[in-house]
Amino acid sequence: MRGLTVLLIDKADISSGTTSFSTRLIHGGLRYLEHFEFGLVRESLRERENLLRIAPHLVKAIPILIPIYNEGTRGRLTIRAGMIAYDILSFDKKLPRHRMLKREETLAQYPGLRPEGLVGAAVYYDCQVEFPERLVLENVLSAKEQGAEILTYTHVTKLGDGVVEFIQQGHDVKIVSGKAIVNATGPWIDRVLEHSETQQLVGGTKGSHIVVDSFPGAPSTAVYVEAESDHRPFFVIPWNYSYLIGTTDVRFENNPEEVRSEMWEVDYLLTETNRVFPNAKLQRSNVCYTYSGVRPLPFTNNEDARKVTRRHFIREDVGNRNLLSIIGGKLTTYRSLAEECVELVFRKLGRKAPQCQTSEKPLPGALEPTTPDPKLPDAVARRLLRIYGSRTRLLLDLCRNRPELAKPFNKAGDALAAEVVFSFESEFAQTLSDCLLRRTMLGLNRDLASGDDEAAAEIGKHFLGWSNERAEQELSDYRKILKRMRLADETN
Repeated sequence: MRGLTVLLIDKADISSGTTSFSTRLIHGGLRYLEHFEFGLVRESLRERENLLRIAPHLVKAIPILIPIYNEGTRGRLTIRAGMIAYDILSFDKKLPRHRMLKREETLAQYPGLRPEGLVGAAVYYDCQVEFPERLVLENVLSAKEQGAEILTYTHVTKLGDGVVEFIQQGHDVKIVSGKAIVNATGPWIDRVLEHSETQQLVGGTKGSHIVVDSFPGAPSTAVYVEAESDHRPFFVIPWNYSYLIGTTDVRFENNPEEVRSEMWEVDYLLTETNRVFPNAKLQRSNVCYTYSGVRPLPFTNNEDARKVTRRHFIREDVGNRNLLSIIGGKLTTYRSLAEECVELVFRKLGRKAPQCQTSEKPLPGALEPTTPDPKLPDAVARRLLRIYGSRTRLLLDLCRNRPELAKPFNKAGDALAAEVVFSFESEFAQTLSDCLLRRTMLGLNRDLASGDDEAAAEIGKHFLGWSNERAEQELSDYRKILKRMRLADETN
């Protein structure tokens, strides 16, 4: 959008790394106030407003309750002070201000909470991005509309001196040159730089989540509460017609490809949730699935993962000043981080940077008001708008041109066959896993698209030219991913 010629390379699918494994919030970082990172909080709150403006179909305001207990390390005065500071730092927000609740009000609105030791609560507003995978995809779609070239499933084998060497699946080694190279590979940063003479840049921490069905006493809104065992705050959030609970925060130095939730993390989240909601009585058998990701935080010798800054840094390579690596950062501040990085690229190129427009220009799914098509069943219309926003019209155009794609194919009867074809023809999907986990989002339902995956593979055979062998391999690869997300293989 600012006149640069851009090539985007991803070693796998778009948003298949850390972004997919987040708590799915667009938030100001209330907890960062404890570490006096006021600048980061202010930046986050400003970016939250920007995302509400440019992606209103994907980013929604949600109320969050903080129950206050006698035994907690953060008392009523501390919480109130944090709330006031949060409101001051978000002085230009559209969301409501916080409010404090007395004990009786809290229990009346959240009767499932443990009443013993409850002093009261605070309610404040942040935002949820139900499917950050779609948020990333729409940024890439926007880049392509502006002329960027996109290469997925492309492995970089060498980097530096203005040259990128890479291999695409089934192709020979290729080399491209560029006047600036940005290494934005998250927890893989040091692995990409393995041929460069540089010190370790990233020291990641692992965050794990569990997804459960609604349970006795489940809250009607998100709850942010302090764990008893380690005093770390965690979330219980209504999400995708289920509940998302997380996250943990532990050091992780291994290959990010190998990250997965450990049973002690699952038990930790279940135990702490049962303590706060005593009627829940959640067990491992109640866990629909888990997921885990690595936060690409700056490397530090600090043993306490919670104290590692969430700010980002842009690091110049020692031997190649036009090779930049992005360290740290949050999903919430991705846009401002990108703006800062591009400003630096222009300075290195000795060119004046045109004004950045990304805080104002809507993403592709928000380009026009979204209203349901009156011909669609309500459930189908709601789902399409929730996932695709105004891009729903492109899907419906596909259905009009190929009426056989207008039929629902999933068990719930609210996903159209056109979505599978659309993900491959218009949204960079290359595998069934891409389609289900990061395009149609069916793979994140409580059953992980069990049965729907076979129906999607059949659509691939009939409309995308897949052979029987290709369809079987796609199903096998998808189910290998699900095996890492399910607990059944370890607990039954």
